[in-house]
Amino acid sequence: MEDVDWTSVFTEGNILANAGKHTEALMNYELAASIEPGHALTWNNIGVAKLCLGKFDQAIPHFSKAIDLDPEYKDAFHNRGLAYSDIGELEKALNDLTEAINLDSLYWSAYRHRSIVNQMLGRDSQSYEDFINAKKLEPEI
Repeated sequence: MEDVDWTSVFTEGNILANAGKHTEALMNYELAASIEPGHALTWNNIGVAKLCLGKFDQAIPHFSKAIDLDPEYKDAFHNRGLAYSDIGELEKALNDLTEAINLDSLYWSAYRHRSIVNQMLGRDSQSYEDFINAKKLEPEI
């Protein structure tokens, strides 16, 4: 096992995740975290795999670990916000999505998701404002 390196294990996890094999991807990411525990992206991807498996509450500590390692990791804030919204912790979700936007004012998907959370909270004007921002920033396909 000494010839196993973080890059190959992590890359295989990404390949599996992109193929929709989230359980297998999770195993690779967890192995990658044991090899290189200080890599924020690994912890974020563990959380994403857990989100994809519907384990929203289990994903949150992994996003938090990624944020602890990199306090400016906008994707980890965004993803933790998604997890919080999935378990009904809407104020926490709003805080994390706002932090992601504070870190990157062009982060269209954070605006889109914050719009949804604001709508769920009955904050129609904020929801509409975020929706318009998301539409303006959304990349054209």
